[in-house]
Amino acid sequence: MATISRNHHWIPQFYLKGFAKSPGKNAQVYVVDAVAGRSFMTAPKNVAVERDFNRVDVDGIAPDHIESGYAQFEGVAAAALRRLCERREFGSVEDHNLILNLIALLAMRNPRAREHWRRTRETLLKRTVDVAMATPTRFEKSMANAVRDGFVPPDHGLSFAEIRDFIEQDRYTIEVSTTQHVEDELRRIDVILPLLGQRHWILLRAAPGSGGFVTTDHPVILDWTEDRARGGFYPPGYGLRNTEVIFPVSQGLVMHGTFDGRHGGLDIDADLVARINTDIIRNAQRQVYARDERFRYMLASRQVRMGGDLLRDVSAVREYAP
Repeated sequence: MATISRNHHWIPQFYLKGFAKSPGKNAQVYVVDAVAGRSFMTAPKNVAVERDFNRVDVDGIAPDHIESGYAQFEGVAAAALRRLCERREFGSVEDHNLILNLIALLAMRNPRAREHWRRTRETLLKRTVDVAMATPTRFEKSMANAVRDGFVPPDHGLSFAEIRDFIEQDRYTIEVSTTQHVEDELRRIDVILPLLGQRHWILLRAAPGSGGFVTTDHPVILDWTEDRARGGFYPPGYGLRNTEVIFPVSQGLVMHGTFDGRHGGLDIDADLVARINTDIIRNAQRQVYARDERFRYMLASRQVRMGGDLLRDVSAVREYAP
């Protein structure tokens, strides 16, 4: 019987190796964990991983079917990313499309996005339940339907008063199955991929001695291009004008995509590398990954700091607005 894969990386190991001291099998990345309050060196296989993260429970389909499919895609995407890093400039259309697919996958497949969509669904369903149980008449009708459909036993013994008290005290949560999360992610990837393809991409190349770029456990950054819109009421969207997508490719390269920019490459100095690293770090869920502690980032005062100081600067970095 074939072994079923159980440890699933939402950030591929091949990608993290682009930020390691060595890209080989003994690769190590420097990790700053804001939640645990510590920094350490470890192998890429030990981070951005969760048991059964992509597991599906569907009759006739192996539980790791999606994970196996992702592994096949990541194999060809890794080759495209490697060629981009070797050239340090954009190559074939095929490679570019593979990397855009990778960006779409990493943007949608992560724990923070799953929790966001779970909460969104929970809010909508709780409103629906509140309406359905608002009056004794609606309660009786809803419970009759639930009994008919087999969700509630006929002798449930629940009263309208008990249900209303339960709802009003908000003593429940709505959970979403991993299978549903995976299905939703694949659907969203199909939505944003054409939008990524419509953007004009610049490959930003870090200057020697700049400390290089970092990445995180949530490596695709979507933001407004105008400072006054950042942190405002309306969130940016992948199809909206005046937005930018930032994707750290490796410690030496970052892709930057807008609808109104140009396509090509650009060498940038150490200060701009530090500023971009700040944007990348601000987007992290909890962990930042780098070659070592010598990467640079920037505070609101425009003071450039070194990676070894990040743990004590995490709050200041997250509040920083360029």
